[in-house]
Amino acid sequence: MPATVARAIGDRLHAAGVRHVFGHPGGEVVDLIEGFRQAGLEFVLTKHETAAAFMAEATAALTGTPGVCLATLGPGATNLVTGVAHAYLDRAPVIAFSGQLPAERYEVATHQRLDLKDLFAPITKWQATVSAANTAAVVERALRVAQRARRGPVYLEVPSDVPTQLTVDVALPRIAIEHVPAIDDDAIRFAAARLRDSQRPLLLAGMDANNDAVAGPLRRLAEAWQMPVMVSPKAKGIFREDHPLFVGTIEGLGTSYLYDFIDTCDLVLMVGFDPVEFDRDWSAKARIVHIGVVPNDDRYYGSEVEIVGPTDTALERLCGASETTPKVAREEIETFRDAFASRVRGSARGLTAQDVLSELRVALPEDALVTCDVGYNKAVSAQCWPAHRPRTFFVSNGLSSMGYGLPAALALKLADRARPVACLLGDGGFAMAMAEIETGTRLGLGVRVIVLADDALSQIKAGQERKGYPITGTTFGPMDYPKLGAAFGIEARTVSTVAECRGAFRQTPRDRPILIAARIDPAGYRVG
Repeated sequence: MPATVARAIGDRLHAAGVRHVFGHPGGEVVDLIEGFRQAGLEFVLTKHETAAAFMAEATAALTGTPGVCLATLGPGATNLVTGVAHAYLDRAPVIAFSGQLPAERYEVATHQRLDLKDLFAPITKWQATVSAANTAAVVERALRVAQRARRGPVYLEVPSDVPTQLTVDVALPRIAIEHVPAIDDDAIRFAAARLRDSQRPLLLAGMDANNDAVAGPLRRLAEAWQMPVMVSPKAKGIFREDHPLFVGTIEGLGTSYLYDFIDTCDLVLMVGFDPVEFDRDWSAKARIVHIGVVPNDDRYYGSEVEIVGPTDTALERLCGASETTPKVAREEIETFRDAFASRVRGSARGLTAQDVLSELRVALPEDALVTCDVGYNKAVSAQCWPAHRPRTFFVSNGLSSMGYGLPAALALKLADRARPVACLLGDGGFAMAMAEIETGTRLGLGVRVIVLADDALSQIKAGQERKGYPITGTTFGPMDYPKLGAAFGIEARTVSTVAECRGAFRQTPRDRPILIAARIDPAGYRVG
């Protein structure tokens, strides 16, 4: 007996390793949700569709398995857009489903009728309409397209009369081996020659390098040539940040000082770097060796040599291609590290965001998973949170969307309940997503929710101040966080000193989130 479309989709997703579908339902997708349930998938109800897409992306970023989100037609689908756009610019394999009008009504109906494939076309790699005849082929293609480099989201619309129809073919997909390009021998030789001839090389790692297989070869290459290392926010943890060769995270707090350092280098090894990770034009005059899973077709930066293929293999081969010579004196790197750390430490009379991060780092083990939101909290977290392992720091970088940090933290905890999870949020970003605390409470997700509270959109406010404008539309009233926590049935407290932070962070959340609002002095965001 053929399965229904809904069940067939669920079976294919389950076979691909998917276990959760995040979303907010409407009447047009209840049959789809039932088919997913029958296939062994858990539907996770969120308070908003954007949060569902954020959670799908975070799941994919942690596990490598495609994340899945679901919404109804009309406003449900449009609410997915921000989260799907985030997955698109942060290169995450996400399958986004939505309902749609039945095919025979689409041309004559007007209520909630939108061309959803056109809507999602600019922010997805592929879009398709699911039917009873094409279910197997469409879902299999969606999984392949989403996971093929560069990874990204796929959008599938499901007309509301389709999920209960019987499929034509429900056979599970055959095992498909993705083609892996062979690494060019000449590229390795040319890159090794550039490295030998350089005087001041730099290793800059990006998000495509951020996995466990790359960490070892990356460290060995840096140590063999005595090269300083920088990372992007999406690559934090690929190189231990307490390593003496680590210099800093570009696009974080104080990034201009790091770019000044880059300007002194004559060679940059761009390892797994995607141009979407840059928040400024690349203007350094250093020669560039591009190492990544895709060619440097964007030409955002010019590269003399391109090594295309598995990043870990490329680094291993480059490391063994030539006798190595230490390039940059440890003393010089140490001097710069110390001076840079002093610049970004911040200076204020009261509690600073840097103080909060320092105390949280002491309280959490190295394998803890940490998310941050967008604003000054992102800038300070990207620079001042010491990450020690790959895929332990999560941020919306390409799109830089506020409201990401809390839903992402919940998804990470759902994917790996054994590991501690915390999120660092500004009070503006927290306000956008705080309804999801109920989601975390309902699901029994013990995450630390830390709000850097200063009653303002401080990064935008600072921009107004720099331009001499009056402060308009960037401040808001204070919130009573303990009362808010009580309304959600969770423990919440406000802290305003380092000692109070230390005590609050030592508390281990159990079957629900805990909320800690740190009253910070925003003067700490101004670096020297």
